[in-house]
Amino acid sequence: MLIVPTFNERENIVPLVQRVRRAAPAEGILFVDDNSPDGTATEIRSVQAHDPRVLLLARPGRAGYGSACRAAMLKVLSESLDGHVIQFDADLSHPPELLPRMIELLETHDVVVGSRYVAGGGSRNWSLPRRMISFGGNLYARLLTGIPVHDLTAGFVGYRADALRRIDLDAFGSNGYAFLMELKFNLHRLGARFAEFPIVFVEREAGRSKFSARVMAEGAAFPLKALWRRLA
Repeated sequence: MLIVPTFNERENIVPLVQRVRRAAPAEGILFVDDNSPDGTATEIRSVQAHDPRVLLLARPGRAGYGSACRAAMLKVLSESLDGHVIQFDADLSHPPELLPRMIELLETHDVVVGSRYVAGGGSRNWSLPRRMISFGGNLYARLLTGIPVHDLTAGFVGYRADALRRIDLDAFGSNGYAFLMELKFNLHRLGARFAEFPIVFVEREAGRSKFSARVMAEGAAFPLKALWRRLA
C-alpha cells in the first residue's frame, strides 16, 4: 500500500496513478489530502471512480507531512489493508518503476530505503549547493543517530506492517520531514532489518515544493535529540 500525502498536487495525481499502475498494477494507493484548495481531493475522487485500489483520507486542515504519513499508517494497520506500507511523494520525484524492487526487498527486510546516496543513486535537476546541503545533512544525521542508512531523509521508504506495529506512532513528536528520521530511528533501536537500493531523485516538474525553513530546522534538531537518547 502506497501512502501519498498531498497538498495542492492536483496536476500530478493522474500521471502518478498511471505510472504506478504500469509498474505495480495491484498495489493500493492511499492519498492523504489536507484540504487542498486546488481541488486535489476532487481529482483523486475522479480517479477512484475507475480504480478501486485508490483510496482517499481527506482531512479538514493542513497538519503536516509527518502527521499525514502517521494517519495513513495507522489506517493501514488498524484496517489490515496490506502487509506493507510504502511512503511515496506526490510530485513524481520518486520512480514508480522501481516499486517492484521495493516490494521484493520488503519480503526479507523490515525497512527498505530508495536511496540517493548508495552506488547508482543520485538526484537530477539539483544545483551543486543543494546537493552539498543534502549530502552533508544526511551524513550529519547518520553520525548522530547511529542508523546504518545513507539516505535518512529519503521519502521513498517501505515498511513491513508487522514492524510498524511494534512502535507507538501516536507518541512521535515530529510533524515535518523529521518524521522520516524519527521513524527509522525507532525501528533501528528495535532491531529492524534495513536495506537500501539506488534511485535517482528527480526534481518536481509541476506544483510547488512544501519545504520550508521550519521543516529544515526540525530536521536539523532531531539528530541531536536522537544522540541524547542514545547517550542516555
